[in-house]
Amino acid sequence: MSLSELCANYIGSTKLKDETERNIIEFAEAPWGLGLGTVPGMPSLFPVQKFLFKCYYNIPLDDTERKIIIKDKYSEAVRYRFTEMEYLNFLWNEGRINVKEITGNPEETRSNLLLVIGRRGLKTSSIALLVAFETYKLLKKVSPQEYYKIMPDDEIRVSCIATNQEQASELFRRIGGHLERSEYFKKYREKPTLTYMKLSTQRDIEQYGLGNRSSLRIVASPCTGRGLRSHNNIIAIMDEMAHFFEAETAGDKSDRAIYEAVTPSVARFNSPEGDLHGKVISISSPNDRSGKFFELYQRSMEEDCEDLLMIQAPSWEVDYTLSSKYLRSKYIENPISYMSEFGAQFSDRVSAWIENEQMLRINIIPGLRLKTMSYERIPHFMGIDVGLKNDGTAIAICHIVKEMIDGVQRELIELDAIDVRYAKDEDKEYFHPEEIAEWIISFKDKFYIVKGIMDQYYGMAIVPMLHDKGFKQIQAVHVSRDFSSKVYQNLMSRMLDASLRIPEGDETVIDGKKTIDLPLISEMLRLRAVSHSKYLITVKAPDVKGMHDDLSDAFGRTVYLASEYQNSGGGIVKNNRIETTGTGASYKQYYMKQKRVAGHTMRPSSALQMEMSQNRTYNSLSTGSISALNRGSRR
Repeated sequence: MSLSELCANYIGSTKLKDETERNIIEFAEAPWGLGLGTVPGMPSLFPVQKFLFKCYYNIPLDDTERKIIIKDKYSEAVRYRFTEMEYLNFLWNEGRINVKEITGNPEETRSNLLLVIGRRGLKTSSIALLVAFETYKLLKKVSPQEYYKIMPDDEIRVSCIATNQEQASELFRRIGGHLERSEYFKKYREKPTLTYMKLSTQRDIEQYGLGNRSSLRIVASPCTGRGLRSHNNIIAIMDEMAHFFEAETAGDKSDRAIYEAVTPSVARFNSPEGDLHGKVISISSPNDRSGKFFELYQRSMEEDCEDLLMIQAPSWEVDYTLSSKYLRSKYIENPISYMSEFGAQFSDRVSAWIENEQMLRINIIPGLRLKTMSYERIPHFMGIDVGLKNDGTAIAICHIVKEMIDGVQRELIELDAIDVRYAKDEDKEYFHPEEIAEWIISFKDKFYIVKGIMDQYYGMAIVPMLHDKGFKQIQAVHVSRDFSSKVYQNLMSRMLDASLRIPEGDETVIDGKKTIDLPLISEMLRLRAVSHSKYLITVKAPDVKGMHDDLSDAFGRTVYLASEYQNSGGGIVKNNRIETTGTGASYKQYYMKQKRVAGHTMRPSSALQMEMSQNRTYNSLSTGSISALNRGSRR
């Protein structure tokens, strides 16, 4: 290295900051920066995207060109065209921004940012641009460690936290793309891994050479509080923060735990003048009205909030090119979740599980009645919800039927039997497990049960008794929050598809009105849904004395088993062997054998004969009459 180069490096290294630093819009659009809209093949910033960055970095807004296009919720019809100043006023009047004025003074910026943006609202690309710009700002400081008065070789991090490893990898791919394309970073960067990139500051290069001892790291990682503590995070960006949910076995993955883990480290990064340079940026489509993300949203609206900028915008405002066909299809799927996921509106955490009771009633079949037994040797499924003391014990049984509807053959799930017992109704303090086991076994010879499930909590005591009695088709399963969510989501899907056949009940009077609904119907219509994330819900009875969800749980489980049977191609099998025949034969082999035996005898079992003699239901419940009822009862 020549003497002149050494002198230049020395002079440069004595400066704490390069005063030629540009703002984020200049950096994003300059050919030497990211080249957005100026380099061939690079798209321009969207108008609302540019507006967001200007608000955060307090850059003067434009008041001449109406480039911001506001469409309707399907992104079809144009409602307004705004300048940046007009759009600011529009957001303020709608309560979707917490500042009324952008002064244009960079010294008056708010250090933290909260963006409530709908899905497909350019959140990931915006984060990538923010990270690239903040990295640029760090490198413009010849020695960031000296500038911020920390140890010379301490590593400074820009941390991006995503919901899972896959999302973190995608986020880093976007960030790495910016850093590798830009000529500006070529001098400083090292070869990236899948989740992080190291960069050398000017001081690092002078002291150790490029890549020998890098003191900047850009990292993207999945949400876990323990893995984010103790680092020097000057910037902490949380992507889809509202959906960092608290798993049952991992209490450090909630948005609150992540926020509390990463925010303390940013407090140590202050300019020589004492201004806070550490930043916490939270970006997400909204979830329910709970959690840290919603708390930040509420705090942003308080009069004394001066450190946090909040902007709320639906997907079709940020990206006005979104497919209207796609948005309309998503709205039809679920109007309520659409306004949360795409409309950027926080949803109520607790709501009625069935918003429109017609979704359930289209599955009630006039004239169809519950059965006390079935003579059809076709697979039946049993869902059991056990409660020995305070809750009831419910049993539901269903099977799959095929019907021609509008010229198309469909497979429907028909409820055959459902009942519930409460200890207090039988003048008992509680049920003994033996009592419940005997009740479950009483259905064994009445329906051809191929599989049943109950909660593992009581199943550990009851299932061995059932197996000792030869009823090995019943299994105990761990009913976790995730499993219960899947059961009820499957049940809702079946209701919306009108692929259930629910019988009518006897005429009764409920709340002064005559009804022929089964108790199951009134119970299901009272269920409440608690939303934990986009894909995780808890469905339960209201927290009101006298309200129950035992019938609903049993019904959901039996429908889940029948659906699982359908999805597996007609049998719930392991290694092509059905678990419930008890013979080691495949279901087809077992079924054909039973059919041959039935062809010779055509006689029900002794238990069924006794039931028939007591109830005199043989003629009304014969296979032929049931088939006739099924054919005539579907609307």
